[in-house]
Amino acid sequence: MRLAIHICLMAVAVVMTGCRRGSAPAQPPPPTPVAPPAPIYYDTGGGIRDSMREVISDQATYAQRWQQATSAQPSPPQAPPVDFNREMVIVVAAGRKTPEDQIHVDSLFTRRELMSSGEREETLIIAVRTVIGCGRVRTEAYPVEIVRALRFEGPIRWDERVERAVCDAPRSATARAAANAGADTRPPVGVHDRIRSATPESAAMTGRHRAP
Repeated sequence: MRLAIHICLMAVAVVMTGCRRGSAPAQPPPPTPVAPPAPIYYDTGGGIRDSMREVISDQATYAQRWQQATSAQPSPPQAPPVDFNREMVIVVAAGRKTPEDQIHVDSLFTRRELMSSGEREETLIIAVRTVIGCGRVRTEAYPVEIVRALRFEGPIRWDERVERAVCDAPRSATARAAANAGADTRPPVGVHDRIRSATPESAAMTGRHRAP
């Protein structure tokens, strides 16, 4: 009798375990990369002073935002042409920062994400990377980047990523003395310096236009 009861309890436990496993939510599908965005403007002059994440799909809004972004330039550049039938414009602004800080649209990818309705829908995910500088410069700056990308019709989600620049350690008294004597004791270029050299803090980057 005891053996029969023991076998029944084991059977019930197996069935309940199977039910729990069967009710586990399905894993989301992997993301699909999208053609990388093409930078068309980068500046820190203060044309856009507020933090902003915006996707523009029409010419009128693009012209207005371009005028605002370039308003701090002595000679504002013309807005590069955008074919809004197949393209869109993404604007990211970091707000009040320093000249060492940066903001960039890193990458784009799509994934079928679960909506509030319980259905999955193709969603564009825009990865935005903010780089925090070393804090050596205390003046104000307002980083903003404008990029062009393939047009997307559907939900959009922002994926915010923050990283700190690789900062050089303070030099010792011996290193300073060697520098005063004419020796080249400059430290190797860090990640932050490589990024800055690739994204000049000036006016429109017209030489870097490319179709997405």
